Amino acid sequence: MSSELLLFYLETETHASFINPVLAKAINLAIFLTFLYFILRKPMAQFFRDRAEGIRAQLKRAEREKQEALAKLKEVEERLSKLDSEVARIRTEAEREAEAEYQRVIAGANEDAEKLRQLARREIEAAAKTARLELKAFVAEKTVELAESIIKREIRDEDDNRLITDYVKELEEVGR
Repeated sequence: MSSELLLFYLETETHASFINPVLAKAINLAIFLTFLYFILRKPMAQFFRDRAEGIRAQLKRAEREKQEALAKLKEVEERLSKLDSEVARIRTEAEREAEAEYQRVIAGANEDAEKLRQLARREIEAAAKTARLELKAFVAEKTVELAESIIKREIRDEDDNRLITDYVKELEEVGR
């Protein structure tokens, strides 16, 4: 209240002649700023403390995030440096597996070829055996035919009678 009275007193015309108008405005401003200071001192102090604390927390969080990012960067760089060796290892492993697969395929092909050779050999042997049997049968048939024709040409009736008689005698002896 006293500051309001002082302001009122300073602004009246009767006293204006004693005080310079600039000085009156300066005093008025000083009173106003003092009033503001006392009213806003605690809230402003709290605001600035909170703001400073918030900034400190943000700085700490930013530093922590920076450290985490640097750690991740280091990890990624390590993985990238290992990537070349990993790619080389995978390539070597793939080449080794491809060679092993090639050897398995070759071994399988050789095994299949050997089975085919054995099968062909057995089929050839079976065909040869069949051919030999057919040839023997053919030779036997032709031999019998030739013998028959020779016998028909060479045996006379008396030879035929003598053979029949000899055969009958042999049967009688066997029957006894």
